[in-house]
Amino acid sequence: MSTIKKNDNEKTVLVLSSDFPFRAKLRENLSLQDFKIIEADSHTEALTVLDKNHVNIAFVDIEQMPLLELDIISYIRTRHNAEIVVLTTLNELENATIALRNGAAFYLLKPIRLTDLKSVLDKLALRIEQQKDHIELEQRFLSDLMAGSQTMQKLLKFSMKIAPTSSTVLIGGESGTGKEFFARIIHRMSKRFDGHFVAMNCGAIPETLFESELFGHKKGSFTGADRDKPGLVEEAHLGTLFLDEVGELSPAAQVKLLRFLQEREFRRIGDNVTRSVDVRIIAATNKDLSRLIQIGDFREDLYYRLNVFYLHMPPLRQRKETIPNLIRLFVHRYNELFNKQINNISKSAEAILANYDYPGNIRELENIMEHAIVLADGTEITEKDLPEFMFKNRLLLSAPEIKADKPYEDVMTLSELEKHHIKNVLSITNFNYTEASRKLGISRSTLWRKIKEFNIETS
Repeated sequence: MSTIKKNDNEKTVLVLSSDFPFRAKLRENLSLQDFKIIEADSHTEALTVLDKNHVNIAFVDIEQMPLLELDIISYIRTRHNAEIVVLTTLNELENATIALRNGAAFYLLKPIRLTDLKSVLDKLALRIEQQKDHIELEQRFLSDLMAGSQTMQKLLKFSMKIAPTSSTVLIGGESGTGKEFFARIIHRMSKRFDGHFVAMNCGAIPETLFESELFGHKKGSFTGADRDKPGLVEEAHLGTLFLDEVGELSPAAQVKLLRFLQEREFRRIGDNVTRSVDVRIIAATNKDLSRLIQIGDFREDLYYRLNVFYLHMPPLRQRKETIPNLIRLFVHRYNELFNKQINNISKSAEAILANYDYPGNIRELENIMEHAIVLADGTEITEKDLPEFMFKNRLLLSAPEIKADKPYEDVMTLSELEKHHIKNVLSITNFNYTEASRKLGISRSTLWRKIKEFNIETS
């Protein structure tokens, strides 16, 4: 093995081939184009090299390579997010096809022409830069979307940290809090971002169809199986399989899923061929799995398989700071969808949107904004465009009357206004401090501090 070092801005290329004269020729051509080159003459040496170096592009010569060793293609693709070019002969085209299914981007026939090599390198270099720009742009967008909420910023930072791994992730939280949204963030920021993101709602699939849906079936294996059908795990190969509402799985389905997570192998129903896939699992649930384990409804060993990393999505009522940014996102989305030009929200509509509790979380907020944008006349959303249910039992704080002759004489200070509002909410909730703090969008400890600060009578 030899290494040619250049400057830090160069892209690193791995050349894996047992053909030394061919490696020397390829090394010469790549060096002329200012690449840092790392060589390996075997599958084993390549793994050692990959453990010590990050590579951007890999040329893998599959001539005379054992079929079993082709899994190094998916290893390089997922672990290093590298672009892979397979080098082959006409006699190895079948293996080249397998390599493409495992994540290779191109294949070149030997002997390689310099013009073909340069064309492929130019395309790969451009793709790498575009991917880098895309990830940076998406990170900025997500950071802006979560702005104002320390909890969500912390969750986003944690997600970015675990995304490049292939570790299993469990996401908990109420329905509509954005569990699938965060699962997609982790997928897009991972080294599998150009693989499929396949979602499966475990609560919507009958127990009798679970195995067929997940692992597939062979033609004739049961009534209605009129063709071979691959399962979702195969569809998600080199990508991410998202198991939504995993707490709804039956005991039998939990056993089947556990076995797959342990072995990463499966058989289609009615088939005797054992297959393996390279897939990342992200699961989500709105149930308390710990409690389900205690009552015997969820397997403890499956829970620990799924819960390598855990994210809890707080309900929207606990992160109201993000509502304005989410509203802007939905306005932009539905302006384009319905060809509208909404660019403003009235003060009264803003107040209602800010003080509503959103029991359906982000999903409900999105539905509300879709409703409002469809009904809005002109360019502004007003109170009349919001759904009627938002007006039931809502808290309204009447503005103080202002005298025409002395317009600023009786205006409350902000502190007086805050004290007045807290007293009103306490009165409306019959001094139920948990309910009052929830409606005010603050913690109980903050409510108690405000009561003490404003010397509010609590008896």
